[in-house]
Amino acid sequence: MRKMIKIVGISILIVILLIVGLKIKNTLFPSRDDSSELDMDKIFAQQAQSQGDIPPLENIEQRTIDIKYINKDSIVDTRQLRLYIPEDTEQPMPLIYVPHYEMTEDALELRKYLAEGWMVASPTNFDNKYNGQLTDDDLVFNNAALYTLRHMEEVDHERIALIGGSAGGYTTLMLNALQMGINASIANSPITNVYFNFYQYFPEGNKVNDNMGWVMLKGFFKMITAGDNGEKEMLKTMMDLPIPFLGMVSGMFDPILENFPDKEDIARWEAFSPVGLTDYFSSPMVINHVTSDVLVPIDQISRRFTYEENGNSMPDGFSTRLDSSNPGVLGHSLEEELPSELTRTEHIMITDPDKDSILPYDSKKPFNLNIYDDGTVESYGSHRATSGTGVTDDIPYLRDMFSRSLAETEMLMPSKLLLLLDRYQGRSVQLPAHEGMDDTVYGSLVIYQQEVVEELSQWAKNHSMDELNHFVQNSITNIEDEAAKNRYADAWRKIKVELSRM
Repeated sequence: MRKMIKIVGISILIVILLIVGLKIKNTLFPSRDDSSELDMDKIFAQQAQSQGDIPPLENIEQRTIDIKYINKDSIVDTRQLRLYIPEDTEQPMPLIYVPHYEMTEDALELRKYLAEGWMVASPTNFDNKYNGQLTDDDLVFNNAALYTLRHMEEVDHERIALIGGSAGGYTTLMLNALQMGINASIANSPITNVYFNFYQYFPEGNKVNDNMGWVMLKGFFKMITAGDNGEKEMLKTMMDLPIPFLGMVSGMFDPILENFPDKEDIARWEAFSPVGLTDYFSSPMVINHVTSDVLVPIDQISRRFTYEENGNSMPDGFSTRLDSSNPGVLGHSLEEELPSELTRTEHIMITDPDKDSILPYDSKKPFNLNIYDDGTVESYGSHRATSGTGVTDDIPYLRDMFSRSLAETEMLMPSKLLLLLDRYQGRSVQLPAHEGMDDTVYGSLVIYQQEVVEELSQWAKNHSMDELNHFVQNSITNIEDEAAKNRYADAWRKIKVELSRM
């Protein structure tokens, strides 16, 4: 009898926890038909909150397309993109791709981009489980999405920009590293070190938020007893956590650790961290980060403007600092790994969070880091501790980059060339190749080889085949491992044959 009571009790507890989890998901990430006053999706995607009622889009075609890709279980999976296409703009047109998170019709940025006559695309029907797939299936999907968009007749292949925030900022930087043919990138509060952020920092935050389960149960009780104000009361209860927003989101990213079965495999951590891929960045980028960010600590971008101590609201003894003794480049900031002669870093004090501004950048430097200073890290913050309505206008930067097109903005890096040759051989760490499945789907070796040939063909078209051959040959010559050198040389011979047929 006791055993039966115990089983029933456990079953009831599981049901309660499932209901609580679902309610919290719907509260923090409401559907578009039931959005709350504060759109948490936009907070985590680093998109501007809508101000009041926004009229429906006019003269804009909205289209949903399927993106097929081969996932980590060797199954052909499908996710969707939402396209916003200005109807009165000459085609092909520049493209803004917003990876990972969804950019919805009410986003202020969307309206600005469309007004310029630019096509905008982003994933739709976003599910929180994709945060846990950030370094595997979600990364493959976003590469597949970019590949598909490039092949659309409406898209100007010479003018493609990426814009993402937080986890979407991470994906933006990864796409910049893994792909050619990108005109420019803007990453807001991006994760640049998955080893630090997910393996070290989030688990430490979970220890501080060790009363998460009790707070969830208390919040659920308030939600079901507060009537129409239930969801607001639940949010207020979640704010009882020592570091509320960190507690709300950290669990979503836990599955990422499954992509790193050997926690000591430093080379793999580096391969999935933008800080370990700076030699592969081949197109201009602007990175915007805020000193008070409690979700993605500023040390990942630059150590020079980090406050020595956290704000008074933070738990005593909790550190947001990147440990310089971490192995390899995982103990370095992105600024330390970027070439200093090509990088500009600017420290910008936030004196009025409601004031609009223009995105600052140096047109002569491909890598621009903007560090916005709004003070110390505070427990009640998310990607920033201060609230405000001020919007940073990125249109001038994007106009400038689009006016130059790929021929002027794209650089050819030796490491990038070898990375592409790895993918051609099916040896990519970030984008595993599948054989014997559907060769028409992204993730297959056949499509990867086609992608590499197309990207190198585009570069040769903008410059010359002789110059491309010179760069590749020099990159291969400098390899010390003879077996690897031979593999790369063989891959390049095959690619040259394909290029000669185009």
